[in-house]
Amino acid sequence: MRKKLMALLLAASMVVGMTACGSNKNGGSSTNSASKVSGEYEEKELNGIVYKKAKDITKDNIELTYYHFDQDETVQYLADRFQEIYPNIKVNVKYQAVSKYNDSLLTMVSNKESPDVIMFSDADFALSNMLVQDISSYWNSDLETKELASTVNDCGLGCYGTDKRYAVPVKFFPGVMYIDRNVLTQLNVKEPARNWTWDDMIKLIKDCTVKKSSDGMAYYGCGYYNRLDSYYGIAAKQTVQGEFGFDGTQFDLSAWAKGEQQFAELKQGGYIAPQTQTLDMENWMGSADAWCGASSHVALFTEAFWTYQGTWATKAFKKYNLDIVPYVIPAVSKEDATKDHHSIATIDFGGVTTSCKYPREAYELLKFMSFGQDGWKTRIELYNDETQKNSKGLALKYDVMPAPITTNSEIWDNYIKMYCKGMDDEHVKLWKEYFASCMQPIPYGWTSIAGYWNYCNEYFNKIDIHTKVDSGEKKAADYIDEATSKANYYHAKAMLKYFGKSGYNVLSDEDIAKYEKMEKENK
Repeated sequence: MRKKLMALLLAASMVVGMTACGSNKNGGSSTNSASKVSGEYEEKELNGIVYKKAKDITKDNIELTYYHFDQDETVQYLADRFQEIYPNIKVNVKYQAVSKYNDSLLTMVSNKESPDVIMFSDADFALSNMLVQDISSYWNSDLETKELASTVNDCGLGCYGTDKRYAVPVKFFPGVMYIDRNVLTQLNVKEPARNWTWDDMIKLIKDCTVKKSSDGMAYYGCGYYNRLDSYYGIAAKQTVQGEFGFDGTQFDLSAWAKGEQQFAELKQGGYIAPQTQTLDMENWMGSADAWCGASSHVALFTEAFWTYQGTWATKAFKKYNLDIVPYVIPAVSKEDATKDHHSIATIDFGGVTTSCKYPREAYELLKFMSFGQDGWKTRIELYNDETQKNSKGLALKYDVMPAPITTNSEIWDNYIKMYCKGMDDEHVKLWKEYFASCMQPIPYGWTSIAGYWNYCNEYFNKIDIHTKVDSGEKKAADYIDEATSKANYYHAKAMLKYFGKSGYNVLSDEDIAKYEKMEKENK
């Protein structure tokens, strides 16, 4: 577990009764939205791209509002193209910064201006406020949903432990380990195998930590943005579907504790590079504002997926002596490492709001903005055009660009061609191997597990477990029993609140009894 990446603000009080927002420009509101995806399309070509225009979309002139915290120019480009495909649908795009997103959304709802489609990262916020509706009928009848990364359906990502679907993956940032091959060359350390194990990674970190180097500047084995304990809990075994050993129903923090302790001991042993805005960083790189990713003295990085495109691949970083290549997050067991395996990923979700009067049309818009193949054809067209820039003049390709979560080979071939433009054959091969190995993503807990962020906010982070273990004050094993019990308590409480009789009311009597028992036993 780590500090919440791109976290939204915690929810305010329960929203009661979202107001209908979809409007018919011809007057009145439509009740003719299809109850499922028919699968019947007509082809429509725009800018050399052949799109599949759904035949079961209303012919009425309607408006849909898409509320997001995504890259705004990209979203507007997609919205414009969607409107070209469906000229009768006007898409109103509304952007809000992450820090203000939740509060602004709740204000819109209270003012009877609720959007039709929303993004969110904080599952507890969306579910406690009953912001999103069940879209199972559309998802289950849509053939494209069968072509997504396997864990989306196998682990019910967006279903939150129910047999209903409330959300779809909107932005997918695969988990990745970055290795600077130039550092390995300088230290005469052999590159690890592509199907490396967790132990191989730890050995690399230790082998590449050299405090007294020939150039007078220390080398470190690992520079971290994400904590290794988050990675370990998922990499431990294939039955894990979420952080803290979550198996889809309950938690087991024993695997987390191993990764937590291991990471703490690496920090205590001096194997982890200093972080920005610390005295250690100032002593090492000469400035507290420096970043270890520009040091040329760190072997491995637990950086976000977008760090490569947004930082290392930009012209400003060409002056540094770096050869950054991607590796899959290693599995713990040798058997799992020899094949594709679950690995943690950053996934933002989205859904159709409970107030939307055009759920079929809104689903099509949500799909186009997220996992849909036509939307991805449009994204790749946009990313290939480096004259398309953000407000700061940066080409959109370098501004927090996600990866496709579809497994469609045409999409991936074109994405890799775009992503790897300018690379030599060797580096293209390395990126192809990496992308092929990261398609069993497991999201961070707050996006995918009911009650997870409440647990972190009210227990785990509140008692500052990371700091206590990192400092050596406590052992991670000291927390296994209590932390597991607390996690199960918060999860059971959330499942009953969100999906029980006072919420969405989709739990069976057997499920209610199970979660009531779990809540009571772990209170």
